[in-house]
Amino acid sequence: MFSALRYSNFRWFWLNGATQAMGQGMQFLTIGILVLDSTDSSYQLGLVIFAYGVPNLAFSLVGGIIADRTDRLRLLVSTRVVESGLLLALAILKLSGVMELWHVFAVSALLGTVQAINGPTRMALVADLVDRKDLMNAVALHTMVNQSGQIIGPALAGGVIEIAGVGNALVANAAMYLFGIAFLVLIKGLVAMPEAPKKAVIRELREGLQCVRSTPVLYTVIGLALAFTFFGMSYRQVLPAFTKEVLDVGAGGTGLLWLGAGLGSLLGSFLLASLGDFKRKSWLLLASLLLLCVFLIAFAWSPWYWISWILFFFVGTMSTGLFWPLANTLVQLNVPSELRGRVLSILQIAPAIHFLSALPLAVAGGLVSWPIAVTGAALMVLLVTLLLGIWRPTLRRFEG
Repeated sequence: MFSALRYSNFRWFWLNGATQAMGQGMQFLTIGILVLDSTDSSYQLGLVIFAYGVPNLAFSLVGGIIADRTDRLRLLVSTRVVESGLLLALAILKLSGVMELWHVFAVSALLGTVQAINGPTRMALVADLVDRKDLMNAVALHTMVNQSGQIIGPALAGGVIEIAGVGNALVANAAMYLFGIAFLVLIKGLVAMPEAPKKAVIRELREGLQCVRSTPVLYTVIGLALAFTFFGMSYRQVLPAFTKEVLDVGAGGTGLLWLGAGLGSLLGSFLLASLGDFKRKSWLLLASLLLLCVFLIAFAWSPWYWISWILFFFVGTMSTGLFWPLANTLVQLNVPSELRGRVLSILQIAPAIHFLSALPLAVAGGLVSWPIAVTGAALMVLLVTLLLGIWRPTLRRFEG
């Protein structure tokens, strides 16, 4: 179950992943509460997340090229320093009483740019730290520790906000990103990447896209991932607005909901890690999407907080606990090493676009109601899963 942890470099990377996940869990909840406290508008919250999502989407493919061209470890350290600096700057503005809404938009956009580079770099580095036979286990363990961070991060942010305010929560968020660098510098002895011939950026992008287009498993999994994140994950960044209007809870209650989703995701990751390199990964991937739709619709209509907490637990299990690590593993197992960063950056478009879909979901929630808006999003995931994943034979017949 923990076979990948026998690699010392992966152990340090694994611990770094916890601080990264805690930092991101704190980041989105803290910025969400900051916007709601300043504007009391779910539409403005959607716009701030949209401002994060546009550069995150735009630079995702470029991030993959950079990951294939440069020292991935050094690049990760650099992005962590920038993340910490941006959040600390926003904290100083808030604590000094001079913060304006445009500051939040600017910091969100810059974070979106930096984390677009960070994402594919982190995932490409996993396969550099373990042997191929341990890749499934490594991805599951990396996802597991990410979810542990997602459990602690939002709950910690909610507690700090309730006790010390949003400004101090931003300081703690900046410190969390900075702390993770200590684990990265302990990674030693990585094999240097072979010197690749310098090519035009467009040509390198084309090579990654051609690899996806010519491999049915890749374009099917990535297509499902795009639908999953655009529709099935659109609620994530506007959750504070949903909980305020539907469940009548604030930062503390929202943080506890993320705790439930994180625990559920952790359960899914434990399950995957214990299965090892099993066959029919694609079947479990499709089952997780179908069950996600069921639990997400039930969550949308539940008016009782603790019932919602249980349902959100299973939303976490099916989404980031099962579907996402399975999708990531299937992609990594079907792409050559020299194209890994670029193909993973195409996959990373998926989490990037859910920041864009937060805005239309926020608008729909305000116009028709949050339960109807979230239900509509879940039904779109179901439709794409039926058409792309089940009606087409690629994943049904895939043995890996």
